[in-house]
Amino acid sequence: MPVRALIVDDEKLAREELRYLLEQVGGIDVAGEAAGGEEAVEMAARLAPDMIFLDIQMPVLDGFGVVSRLVDSGDVPLIVFTTAYDQYAIKAFEVNAVDYLLKPVEMDRLAEAVERAKAALPSRGEYIEKLRKLAEGIHVGRKFLPRIVVKKKGGMGLVDTGRVAMLEKRGPEVIAHTDDGDFITNYSDLDELEVQLDPAVFLRLGSVGIVNVGKIGEIVPWSGGNYVMTLDDSRSTEIRLTRTQAQIIKNKAEGR
Repeated sequence: MPVRALIVDDEKLAREELRYLLEQVGGIDVAGEAAGGEEAVEMAARLAPDMIFLDIQMPVLDGFGVVSRLVDSGDVPLIVFTTAYDQYAIKAFEVNAVDYLLKPVEMDRLAEAVERAKAALPSRGEYIEKLRKLAEGIHVGRKFLPRIVVKKKGGMGLVDTGRVAMLEKRGPEVIAHTDDGDFITNYSDLDELEVQLDPAVFLRLGSVGIVNVGKIGEIVPWSGGNYVMTLDDSRSTEIRLTRTQAQIIKNKAEGR
């Protein structure tokens, strides 16, 4: 029996492309398409799909917001996230979905995701529980940390998140680059921090770290098509970026 799926993406061409690829893969009955998060929640309740191909970055209600709504309703299909971000940018969420697909979606990866979804259907409850944990993390993230605990001479101290230019994973520790120096935080994992920071201010750049967009001094071209980002911190820290990372920052700064 074919798996019933809902495609959710705010870009019409992306929906059409994914539908076409699913037709080539086979075994999937596309029950509907939604152009936004609110519509996705409504269609999921009405169509009861087995799985949803869910775009993460959408206006008004993004993919994670859709997950929260579905969890609150108690009727949660299997989720395959689709995103233009690199794999590190969604590391905190990939374990909570059946799979994730990077845009542009490749046929082989899509076929693999479909097979994983089919295999997961009998143990659907396990994935629903993981999505509940993801939704809880999202709710925590909406509070946003106003300050971060750091280690200073003589003990612990607090630094306003607005003064943090970047949070960098260094060995077993997370370092906060600030306008007053670099400090070891009381965190050991970037994923834990990411969901607690305001996404309008902070941006995850894969293994580089989490960057405060307002604390970027400049980004200039470098050799081999790469770029160098200079932070507005105490040491004017320079970070090497790929072309894709530089474009993600540009889009963020322009409010895309």
